[in-house]
This record gives sequence, structure tokens and C-alpha cells, in this order.
Amino acid sequence: MYAFVRSARITRSFCVVLVSLVLAAGRPTFAQDSDASSDSAEPVIVVTLGSVNKLMQDVNYISGISGQPQAGGIFALMAGTYTQGIDTTQPIAITVPLVDGMPQPLALIPTPDVKSVLKRLEAQTGPVDELKDGTLVIAVGVNTIYIRQQGNWAVVAPDRDVLDLAPADPATLFGEDGDQYDLSVKLRMQQVPGPIRSMITSQMRLGFEQAMAQQGSPETDAARDMAETSLTQIEQLLNDTDELQFGFNIDQAAKQMSFKARFTAVPGTSLGEILSSQEAIPSQFASVIRPDAAAFYHSASAIGPESVQQVQSSMKAASASIAGVLESQANLPQEYQQKVMGLVDRILDLASASAAEGKSDLGAVLLAGENSMQFALGTFVSNGNDVAAIAKDLAAEIEGVPGAPAFMFDQEVYEGVTMHLVEIDIPPFEEEMIEVLGEKLQIHIGTGEKAVYLATGKGSKALLTSMIDSAGQDKSSSRPVGQLHFSLMPMLELAQSVNADDSVMAMIDSLSRAADTGKIMMISESIENGQDFTLSIGEGLLQAAGAAARQEQLEAQRNAIQNGQF
Repeated sequence: MYAFVRSARITRSFCVVLVSLVLAAGRPTFAQDSDASSDSAEPVIVVTLGSVNKLMQDVNYISGISGQPQAGGIFALMAGTYTQGIDTTQPIAITVPLVDGMPQPLALIPTPDVKSVLKRLEAQTGPVDELKDGTLVIAVGVNTIYIRQQGNWAVVAPDRDVLDLAPADPATLFGEDGDQYDLSVKLRMQQVPGPIRSMITSQMRLGFEQAMAQQGSPETDAARDMAETSLTQIEQLLNDTDELQFGFNIDQAAKQMSFKARFTAVPGTSLGEILSSQEAIPSQFASVIRPDAAAFYHSASAIGPESVQQVQSSMKAASASIAGVLESQANLPQEYQQKVMGLVDRILDLASASAAEGKSDLGAVLLAGENSMQFALGTFVSNGNDVAAIAKDLAAEIEGVPGAPAFMFDQEVYEGVTMHLVEIDIPPFEEEMIEVLGEKLQIHIGTGEKAVYLATGKGSKALLTSMIDSAGQDKSSSRPVGQLHFSLMPMLELAQSVNADDSVMAMIDSLSRAADTGKIMMISESIENGQDFTLSIGEGLLQAAGAAARQEQLEAQRNAIQNGQF
């Protein structure tokens, strides 16, 4: 889980960084600075668009399997109209080098004769002017665009001097990416001059201080602490990041489309040490990785000292934030606030202590089918007895409250794990839920010396005990740091058994004939000084969505006929 949380934080933080870089482009703050003002042929950002051939093939493939082939035909028609004269086997790129400390876009278009391309587009762009050095000039609205033929490529920029920063052979710019992606975005953070990075963090801090000055609520100090933690992390990302890459690809051979992100830090930096420490380790909960699951999540990795410090800082900030929210609720008695914060702090302290042991290990599995659903989870904790004590104190606090769950502790001991049970009444009118779960929702909890287990659903206790039985069997670390798998078919079968629906039946029928059962996979892997993150969606899911859409259209037509609209 820690691996996915960190990937999410990195992605979120870099969205902020990218926006900040774009906004910084309009501020020539460092034009006088010798470090920032020197032009560099090495781009800060490289955006690569797959070749026209690849894009047309992939769009046709996606539109075909989703039941909308006309969309592929329209795209092919438009592409054929506007790409005449362009080499349809080569990718297209937009790079962003720095000129006088400011990002400037530079497009690289594969064509051996850009003049013929512009001639065909003259109705949209107007006539083309040619300067003495052969540079072409066109006006697009209020903007002037400069174009230069460079071998079998056309170099395009909004500034004439920027054309000189194009690589001698643009094909070398793509590296291994080339036609590997339909769309790829690469950020080379170390190409951003230090003064610009400092300016970004300074402006973010200024905006933060202004926002805090306008607040006078009790939770302001807590919000300040959390924001300060986030700003510190963003500053670390700006200084220690080497490269960040996002890619989208439609892979016809693998019958899936995927979104990929790769993040690397500068070797030897604090961030590099954090990422390098997150390696896969043997897991106590690897039994959740099973092909028959409707969904499973598994993550087992080492946590380095710097990561432990970040977790502990985050827990302290979370505690302060929750305390501030409680204090702002004037109708909550002080005694109640203290009790709530007491439980919250014990949970956060346990999370900090667990991280301090230098590892994260968690597995969860969901099984589903006709009138059946079971869920089980197991996770490493520094002290399972603390979890039981917290649960017992919580049960004592809510005892006697109408509708409160019924807690039954210390039911038995199974393989060193103490079993507990929580029962919650399901309202009689929730007939569908009762059909799947029974009249009472039962939650089985197991607390061991270094683990906590949880399971719910009919027959889920057996699923929980099977996880306990397999806890010591895994000795391998040859797996992703984190992985999430989801299969649509079992969930549809469950939904159809509870409440029959024509659209759901159409999706089930489609998946029964598809190459996969509606798979979605998220994988996080550790690489040298960084992490890889991949989200893959199988073609079965797209086919099922298309089948549901066609069923909805058919029902709409039937209703229209019945209502006399045809």
C-alpha cells in the first residue's frame, strides 16, 4: 500500500510542478541570470505523439472492439486530409527547451517537404512567406509561426531563434520511446535551472501564507502543519527528481490499453535513497494473489529510514488536523473530543510504530459470484494486541448505543491468532443485501502478534483461516512491490443474481466471448533510483461497455416505438 500511496503523492505533486512551470513561462524573472538565461538544446519537456499509422490502427482497434467502428472511420478520414506529405511511419514530437530562462515550444514533424504540406493547408493558414535563410513564416491567428526544413523533418517554433535548438537528427530525441506509445510526456527536472525551481517553491509558499492569513479557525495551525509537510515534499521533488514520464498506449498484441508512469531521482539524493529502499520482500499475505478473485490487492516492501520519518511526520500532521476539526465543532463536549482523539492517536501511533519496523505488508482479496461475496484482508502491524485493545475500548464506549454493532471478543485462538466477531443487524428492507450477506453482517477479526486479519461475507471465516494457514509459506520477493487486479465478470454475475438486468446480461454475454473477463490491473515496481507504475485495461472491459451501450440504445428504440415516436 505504501508503494501506491507514494506513487499517488508523486503524481499529484508533479501535476502541481508542471502547472507551475507553465505559469513560470510567462515571467522573464531570470533573464538577467547567467545560469538561467543560457539557451539549452536539452529540453525540459518532451511530448511524443505516435506515428499517424500507429494512431489510425489503434483508434480503429479501440473503436471496433467498443462497437463504434464509425469513430475510427472519421478519425482516418481526418488524418488522411491533414497529414498528406507527412511521413506516417515516424512519431511527432513537441519539445520545450529553455530560452532566457523561459520554456519555449519546438515541434518536430516528419516530412521531407514541408512546403508541399503548407501548400495544402494554405486555405486554413494563409500564404507562406520565405526568409533569405529559407525559414518559412506563416500567421496563425495573431501568432507568427516559423518553420525550417531540416533533413526529413520540419522544425516549427513561435520564435525564429528557437529553431536553432532543434537536434541535428530529431529521430535521436525519441530514444526507445519512438512508436512505443500513442502519447508520451517526459519531464527532465534537472534541465530546469535552480533559480526557477526556487521561484516555484517561493511562490507556492507565498500563496500558502496568504491563504493562512485569511483563516482564523482553530484548525488553521493543523492545516499549516500539513501544508508545510506537502510543500517540503514538493521542494524535495523539485530538487531531487531526475525524470518523470507518463505514457499512454494501445497494445493490440496484448489486447489492452495501458497508462504508464516512470519516476526516477538523482542518484545519491535523499529522494533517491527513499525510492531505492522500497524493494519487494517476502510476504505473509501473498495467498490473496489468486486468478479466481474478483479483485485482489497485494503490497509487500521494505521501508527505508527516510520513508519512516516521512510516515511519522504525516501521522503527527494528521493528528493535529483531526484535533483541529474536532475543536471547531462547538457542539461536541470536551470530554467526547478527548476520547475520540485518544483513540485516533493510538491508531496513528500504531501506524508509526509499524512503519518504524522497516516494512509494509498487506493483502486483500474479494471473491464474488452468483449470490456470493467474500472479502478478507491481512496486514502487518508492530503489535496485534494493541489493535485488540483499541477495538475493546471502542466497544466499551459505544455499548448501549441503539443500533451499535455487537462485539464478541476472544472467541477462540487459531494458530496463534485470537479470533473476534462483530455483528451488525441489516435492516429488513435491504433484501438484496440480506440475500448476499445474511440477516446480520458478520465481521471476523483476527489479531496475532504481528498481524491483523479481517473478513466478512458468508463463509468468510474459512477464507480468513486459509490466509493464516499460508502466512509462512511465501519465501519469494520476485514480484511487484504493489499490485491491484480487478475482474468485472464475477461482479456482474453477482449483480445479475441479485437483480436481473438486460444491460448487465449483455455485458456478461460479451465477456463470456472476450479474450479476458474485464480485467483492470495496476502494478507498481521498484527500479534503480525510482519506480514504475502501470495501469492496464483489457479489451474485455471495453467490449462489455460497448455491449451495454448497444443494449441501452436498443431499449431506447423499443420505448420510442411503443410510445409512437416512430
